[in-house]
Amino acid sequence: MRIFIKIFFIGVFCSSAVFCRELNFNDFLSEALIHSYNLKILEINSQISKKQIKEARADYFPILNGYATMQRYNDLRDSDLPITAVGNEILLNRSYYQDMASVGLNYKIFDYGIRKRQLDIARADDKQKELLLLKGVKDLKIDIIELYAQTLNLYKQSQIKESILSLQDELYIIRKRLRKAGQLSEIDIIDNEIKIEEIKSDLNKINTNLAKKLVEASFYTGEQYDIKDTQIKDFAPLSFVSDNNISEQNTDTPIKLSIKMDAISLDESLENKIYDLEISKKKKEYEIQKRANFPKLQLDTRYNLYGSDPSSFPSSIGDISQTSLSFRVSTSFVLFDGFKNINTIRKKKLEVEKIKVAKQQKLAELKKEYEQIQLDSESAIQQAQSNAKTLALVDKNLKMLERLNASGTVDKIKCINKKLDLLDKKLELEQNQIKIFVDLYKYKVLNNEDTKL
Repeated sequence: MRIFIKIFFIGVFCSSAVFCRELNFNDFLSEALIHSYNLKILEINSQISKKQIKEARADYFPILNGYATMQRYNDLRDSDLPITAVGNEILLNRSYYQDMASVGLNYKIFDYGIRKRQLDIARADDKQKELLLLKGVKDLKIDIIELYAQTLNLYKQSQIKESILSLQDELYIIRKRLRKAGQLSEIDIIDNEIKIEEIKSDLNKINTNLAKKLVEASFYTGEQYDIKDTQIKDFAPLSFVSDNNISEQNTDTPIKLSIKMDAISLDESLENKIYDLEISKKKKEYEIQKRANFPKLQLDTRYNLYGSDPSSFPSSIGDISQTSLSFRVSTSFVLFDGFKNINTIRKKKLEVEKIKVAKQQKLAELKKEYEQIQLDSESAIQQAQSNAKTLALVDKNLKMLERLNASGTVDKIKCINKKLDLLDKKLELEQNQIKIFVDLYKYKVLNNEDTKL
């Protein structure tokens, strides 16, 4: 019976271990890029802009249309005159059935380059949408690295707080024994209980915030993450090379970093190119508006087939044998529109100036952001080696204390207090390590480098 119970609990333990989900940054980023609603919208916008190019190009082709009519005309006056003219209308003074079918062609011969500028706008918009898609990917990578870093930070805090709570519980048991032996006062016991309750409260807050971050992560990937069975893996380890390039590595191998960080170019930034295209579009709209009231030259031609019969509708259809062909070249222009077009032109010109100022503002903001990221990255590289080395020493010290504690060669309380101090230091170093990685990753993203780490 005991063997059966042992096998049962081993099976339960193994099954729970199997279903423990590991979450690493590269997989999280890949899933977010696939699932992102915003990127899907930007992709559709890019496809729409390509259709707009074809739509603008269609204005260069003639328009071919068909027309057909069937009517019954009744003369109610019985006039002796064969026809009556009323303005431009010619009326036959008789009752009859009439049918007509025609094919017409319309073509804009000359429009002062409006069609060309509309096509240029569509092409610029298409390029702009492609750049916006790339910017969307870049922004998503920044959002994902920040979210993953915050989640990993909370996960680290939760793990270390649980270790601290376990040590405080162990310390509390030892102190209770010492209290019974009269070696400690009740105040020390109460202080220990207060610390335990504070740690439990902090741990509850941390786990609540971690659960919220996992819900936010689910929004980005469409996957469900449970705080109880999700293991969040560290970022890739860091190492250094002497050249000036950051090389791509897999998650399980160290990330190689150079000591010197190159300045990020604003001229090559996606934001600068997007604003340049927007300015180009606004200028084209301004040029189109200046030509809006210019005379347009248009060709119209029409081929007609028609027939009629005084008494029978089917006979009128069978009589469709008469034909005619007409050509017309026409022009139209606005003589006066209440100064509407003049003010529209001025508005378009101001819109060009507005977008230029908006570009200057955006580039100034980017310059500030890039310089801060560059400084953070340089500082991160200087700290990375020292931080990683210190973290390794803290882990080594914790393992040594564990062995000493197990062998009983050191005082139990002193050992626990030392481990508590080391765990606080470990948490600080882990958080700093996460910040270092985030700073370096942001630099790579903003510098348009490959960010598969």
